Amino acid sequence: MWLLTLFLWLPELGNLPLRDWDEGRVASVARSTISRWDWGSTGGDWLLAWKWDEPYLNKPPGLHWLIGASTQFFGDNDWAVRLMPCLIASLAVPLLMLLRRQLGGHAAENKALLAALILMTLMPLARHGRLAMLDGSLVTSALLLWTGWLSSRSVPWHGLLAGLGGTGILMLKPPALIGFLLITAAISRLDRHQSRWNATSMVWVCAGISPGVAWHVWHLSQRSSSALVMWGGQGFSRVAGVVGDSTGAFIMPITEVLEGGWPWLLLLPLGIRLAWQQRGDSAGRWQLGLLLGSAALVLPLRSQLPWYSHLLWPAIALLCAEGLDQVLVSGRPRWIGKLWLLMGAALLLTSLVMFLSSESIALPRLALVCAGSGLLLGGRQMIEAKQQQRWRGLVTLIVGWGAALLALWHSQLWLWELNESWDPRPVASAIRKLPIEAKVILKGPTRPSLGWYANREMLQDTTQITGHQWVVSKKPPKGCEVSDSQLKTSSGKDPWQLWYCPFSPESLEADHEGR
Repeated sequence: MWLLTLFLWLPELGNLPLRDWDEGRVASVARSTISRWDWGSTGGDWLLAWKWDEPYLNKPPGLHWLIGASTQFFGDNDWAVRLMPCLIASLAVPLLMLLRRQLGGHAAENKALLAALILMTLMPLARHGRLAMLDGSLVTSALLLWTGWLSSRSVPWHGLLAGLGGTGILMLKPPALIGFLLITAAISRLDRHQSRWNATSMVWVCAGISPGVAWHVWHLSQRSSSALVMWGGQGFSRVAGVVGDSTGAFIMPITEVLEGGWPWLLLLPLGIRLAWQQRGDSAGRWQLGLLLGSAALVLPLRSQLPWYSHLLWPAIALLCAEGLDQVLVSGRPRWIGKLWLLMGAALLLTSLVMFLSSESIALPRLALVCAGSGLLLGGRQMIEAKQQQRWRGLVTLIVGWGAALLALWHSQLWLWELNESWDPRPVASAIRKLPIEAKVILKGPTRPSLGWYANREMLQDTTQITGHQWVVSKKPPKGCEVSDSQLKTSSGKDPWQLWYCPFSPESLEADHEGR
């Protein structure tokens, strides 16, 4: 199942530039951190997170170490930056399959397979799992925690896996571990009559989580109170207040689920009803508990970003698998297959209109054709009387939807947020030609990806800069000359250029205030 996930998620990882803020910041921190690695050093700097020459306090360097190692081995390529996050995020699929097997119950093997297939083909998780971000790895770490904990009921040393999942969370987003542990403890308490854990399991859990705890204790000793930023300012404060522009409250994750859960979202109400009927068993308790617990972890956050909803997808996939199994076995309710059929017809009609239209529409046509064909043919077979035909319909639907995802990656439209800003690569290419001691100032919004591609920190505070300098600006600063040929964005509008300014920063500031 993991190999199938890699086949679906890995293609075209590097066909688009890194996205700001997240990918650009993660890549820059990874490069700065890995450059300090020195196994023979007696100091501790090489195990801390750095952003250029300053301590990076927002997140631990767990994923940054792996990204930095990847770029050192494969070179500073976009696909090398995204490779390790994608590999780790893809492990969520086989882990969910193992978790569902551990829950047992009727047709557990079939439901485990269905849950894994659903999670693998959820477009939001697949798309963000391909990016150099922490959230896909966080989902994997949480599933490792839960799967190892469930497995330790029968094999105590599997508690080590649960502990390693906790270490993964501590090295990604440490405050989240408290929420995951509360979810685990609450469900385990409700399920205490069906499941038995012993003290040996807890010893193994403590052994697995000890590396993460040790790093944070050591981090506190090295950076004193500054080490608490990732717990407070970048952690618990997101529950009580808004950090930056991350607004949206509980509406944002609900919207993300409603927009990105197709085509499987139709199965969720049926799955919840079936899980409620099984609430006396471990399977029902854990599936409902994971959904309610994940929602309690995500929805109350005052600071919201679209990818925070990723923590909801494993529980949603488990419940949708319950509904899908019911449809495959009994053929009921038939309206789900009929709606899939209508959705497929609508997508094919849309692709036909796009083909006949004289206007260029920025939509992946081949992806629409593949998804529409899979839904149309698969939905038609899903309402057949024979169970074998319904299974064939599911295979058709998954093949069509998977082909649509591959076509989306190939279309270079899968990272649509890039349309919101300019391509930094041409400007970065010009900056790379400058002397190492050159001062480069960015006049405009912060662009971490520009610093990554230029392999140089972009300065924005000009008060400490003396002598000549280079300026990245949309408009020509007074008295400056273009340093390279005109550098346009991919759209050809609002060109950003690198300018050489042979004067003091006071003149630059005076010119800026005059404008």
